[in-house]
Amino acid sequence: MSRFFALIIFLVLAPHSVLAQWRVGPGSELYEGTVSAFGVTDRGFGALAVMCREGEPLLWTQGWAAAKAGPDREESFSVIVDGQRFYVTGLHLPADGLWTGAPSDGLIAALRAGSRAVVAVPGEAEVGVPLRGSSRAISQVLDGCGRDATAATGASEAGRIVYFGQLIATQCAGGYSISDEAEMTGRLDGDDIPDFVLDWGGVTCDDRSKGRGAGFCGAALCTIEIAFTETQSRQQVLGVNPELVDRAFGVKALKTTTQGATCGGPAQVCDVIWIWNGSKLEPLK
Repeated sequence: MSRFFALIIFLVLAPHSVLAQWRVGPGSELYEGTVSAFGVTDRGFGALAVMCREGEPLLWTQGWAAAKAGPDREESFSVIVDGQRFYVTGLHLPADGLWTGAPSDGLIAALRAGSRAVVAVPGEAEVGVPLRGSSRAISQVLDGCGRDATAATGASEAGRIVYFGQLIATQCAGGYSISDEAEMTGRLDGDDIPDFVLDWGGVTCDDRSKGRGAGFCGAALCTIEIAFTETQSRQQVLGVNPELVDRAFGVKALKTTTQGATCGGPAQVCDVIWIWNGSKLEPLK
């Protein structure tokens, strides 16, 4: 019998609309009494999941690779989030088609903020897992779980986690530096999970030919990138000096400084407050 039988049954019986995003479901017979945050693979069966086990995050994937004979053994595999590869070393249970391992803080942060993961295990074809709703589900399961309490705020024993790191590295085609104020988090959309903001004006590529802010800055204004956890979508606005300001009940608004027609004239400078309208940020009239 599969040691993750309860969750596998859930995956089989759940409607497609439920499987389209990450959920929190029952744990396993192997770890009785636990729950997991999980996303279903592109194949419509099998999952990538995380749980809190003895005060530490545990990542597992099962249900999409055929069970095989063989002893349980230590094995390494990788999870690729939006092109950024993370390695996981843990236990492979061939008879259950199951891989488990301790995820790094960087991997947890990437799963929260990313749009798509790919699981690559030895001897099997890679499988994709959409990350829609992952931030909310992972927070339900892992917030307060040992070291992940620091991962949720972007801290890491190995150093600072750059939430937009893969995007920046791609745009810079290599190395870069980023100011401490260039990234910020706060509740901008309709859920209870912090969203992520990147000020491209705080990014400098090692290859200076890429331009100011990796090419996302003009003579006066820069692109400001926002990643929303509720919709797993992104939005870009133009401005400088982005700042998260309080609204009510812990919800934030985005304040930017801009110039031009928005302010009443080409030489005019003004602040713009951006608020959530249910699907994106729009300027407050």
